[in-house]
Amino acid sequence: MKEVLISNIRGEDEYGQPIFIDRIYGSGPTQRLIQKDATVYQGTLTKRRITVKRLTKEGSFNSHVWETADGRWFDRGGMPIEKPQQLVNEKDEEQQESTETPSIDGNTET
Repeated sequence: MKEVLISNIRGEDEYGQPIFIDRIYGSGPTQRLIQKDATVYQGTLTKRRITVKRLTKEGSFNSHVWETADGRWFDRGGMPIEKPQQLVNEKDEEQQESTETPSIDGNTET
């Protein structure tokens, strides 16, 4: 008999059968994605940075989400989500960092 993770069940369908979801567990080297069919995902999990607006609407802060190599997205708690719209574009940041030049007084300017 196949073992079932109760925390991978997200409600019931119209027939009373459990609805299984993909979910990330663990952290660091023990991090793994348990898929809805109870198998362990063998692809890569990439940590992606997002910018989140504060509830007070005054400012924002950085957080992160996880992306699989096959295009699935998960929040910090390991739950499945849609692709976030507030992703930080790492290529733009790298390009901006590489265009900084030291000024005469030692400060950095772009």
